[in-house]
Amino acid sequence: MSLQPKPKFTPKEYLSIERKAEYKSEYFDGEIFAMTGASRRHNLISTNVVTTLNKQIENRPYELYA
Repeated sequence: MSLQPKPKFTPKEYLSIERKAEYKSEYFDGEIFAMTGASRRHNLISTNVVTTLNKQIENRPYELYA
């Protein structure tokens, strides 16, 4: 365990870093966390699930977010 404090970033600093980054990351409470890349299969499954669910809630007062 490191005793060194983790650096905190402002949202502006994060966006500047993210725009130049080769891999995407997530920003939370001043910290930056690497995001894992999704496989082609994962993306296809996610898209199919969202599409199917969206059809099920058509004409209903619900909203679906992927």
